[in-house]
Amino acid sequence: MLACQLIEASDEYISKQISEKEYRDLVIYFSKYHGKKLYSSLNGKLNSTVINRIGKKRVELVQIMLHGFQMTMF
Repeated sequence: MLACQLIEASDEYISKQISEKEYRDLVIYFSKYHGKKLYSSLNGKLNSTVINRIGKKRVELVQIMLHGFQMTMF
């Protein structure tokens, strides 16, 4: 479900249907509130399942949007 939402948001951003700020806010929201689904627990990088489902180009976009964002540890 998370991967599908990331695919949809990335495609909307690429086609200029949503702004960069909206896209960044969405990616950061997923990172903050769904971090266990988005990240691999071993190394803090994106989960391999998410990477495989959303594709290489979208992964690069997500990583660009997360640049400078630090996830809180709890």
